[in-house]
Amino acid sequence: MFATAPDAILYIENVHIVDPSQNIDAIGNMLVENGRVSAIGRIPVDQIPVNAKHINAKGLMLAPGLIDMRVFVGEPGFDHRETFQSATKAAAAGGVTCFVTMPDTDPVIDDRALVDFIQRRARDTGIVRVLPAAGLTKGLHGQEMTEFGLLKQAGAIAFTDGRHSVMNAQVLRRALTYAKDMNVLIMHHVEDANLAEDGVMNEGETATRLGLKGIPPEAETIMLERDMRLVHLTGGKYHAAQISCEASIDVIRHAKGQGLPISCGISINHLSLNEMDIGFYRTFFKLSPPLRTENDRLACVDGL
Repeated sequence: MFATAPDAILYIENVHIVDPSQNIDAIGNMLVENGRVSAIGRIPVDQIPVNAKHINAKGLMLAPGLIDMRVFVGEPGFDHRETFQSATKAAAAGGVTCFVTMPDTDPVIDDRALVDFIQRRARDTGIVRVLPAAGLTKGLHGQEMTEFGLLKQAGAIAFTDGRHSVMNAQVLRRALTYAKDMNVLIMHHVEDANLAEDGVMNEGETATRLGLKGIPPEAETIMLERDMRLVHLTGGKYHAAQISCEASIDVIRHAKGQGLPISCGISINHLSLNEMDIGFYRTFFKLSPPLRTENDRLACVDGL
C-alpha cells in the first residue's frame, strides 16, 4: 500500500498487475487520480500529468484489495481483545480493504440497534470498509431465527452464527427459505458439535501418537452434506464459512455442478499447513476446523 493524499496523482510503473476482473496478469503501469484508477497497462507518456508522483514498483505486485469474509472483532464486549481501530489497521497492513465482521460479541449482534452501532463504530474509528453480519439465530443459540428483515434494513449483509453450527435442520431450512425470499446470504460454520465434541486436532495417527482427542473429517462433511440438501430444498444462497478436507471439496464440487447457489471459504492455514506442523505440541496450531492431512491440504489447494 502507498500512503498518499486522496487528491494526489500517482503514477506506478513496472509493477506486476493482477486483476481477474479485467483478465490482467502482466507487468505494466497504473495512473491514479483523485483516489481512482484512471488508466492501467501501457500508458503513453503524454497522458501522464506532469505533477504526478512517480513510484517504481519493480518486483512488487499490484492487485485489487482483498475482502476477508470472516473477521472476529472484539467490539462490543471484548474490546481488550480487538477493536475496530486495531482490526482495520491490521487489515490494511495486509492488503485487506474490506471485511465482514462476525456477530460473536457481547451482546450478540442480533438486534438492529447493534448493527447500527457496528457501522457507526467502524466508520468513526476504522480505516477500511467494515460490513456487519448479523446473528442467524437469537443469542447464537441455534433455536430461534432473528428478524432478518429488520436486520437487513439496518445494514446486515449476511446472517451467521459465527463459530457456532446450527444443529437444528428445521431452523436452518427456515433460514434458507427466508434467505431466498429476501435475497440474503447464509454463512454457516460446518461442524457437527457432537462429533467434534472436545477434540483438539485432526483425528488420526498423529493425534493418537500425541495422546490428543481428534476431530474426524466427517464432523465437517456430514454437516456440509446436510446443508447442501437443505440448499437444494430451499434455493437459499449459502456460504460454508471454512472447509478443510478433501471430502468437503468433493461435496462442494458436486453441489456447484448441480447449479446450487453455494460458495465456500478455505483459510490460508489449511492451504499452507497440515497436521504434521503441530509437531510435538505446538498449541498455537489448535484451529477450528483443525489442520488436516497433507492429502487434504493438496485437495484444498486444487479446489481453490
